Amino acid sequence: MRPTLLHLLADAADQGITITWATMLPGRRGAYRHATRTIILRAGMSDPLTVPTLMHELEHARRGDDGPQPPWVEARIDRTVASRLITPDGYRAAEAAVGPHPAALAVELDLPRWVIDAYQTTLRPAVTWVTTAV
Repeated sequence: MRPTLLHLLADAADQGITITWATMLPGRRGAYRHATRTIILRAGMSDPLTVPTLMHELEHARRGDDGPQPPWVEARIDRTVASRLITPDGYRAAEAAVGPHPAALAVELDLPRWVIDAYQTTLRPAVTWVTTAV
């Protein structure tokens, strides 16, 4: 079952994490400040965008991160969030209904596109490049 905003807010409170909403720079949806154990969310986001954003920032809190992390860490956290929001059966049903296009799947699953993109990367097999000396 997909977590609700109220459930996530209660989880944050139980962990001693303060949630605030504020105006943020374009392209920013959230931030975590470890020193104050505060998550800042962009004001005015819809629940379908706020829930995965809050989940992402709570993962930073769990890890003890402070501020933006390297792209590979952010991508890993996005994949973790996606795997908690999308079930394999739910994804298969959505893809059967609308095809593999991320924007269509985002609408079908009522999730932001970045969650779909992250989930789709978990479906691709890892590629191992082998180089040999000649």
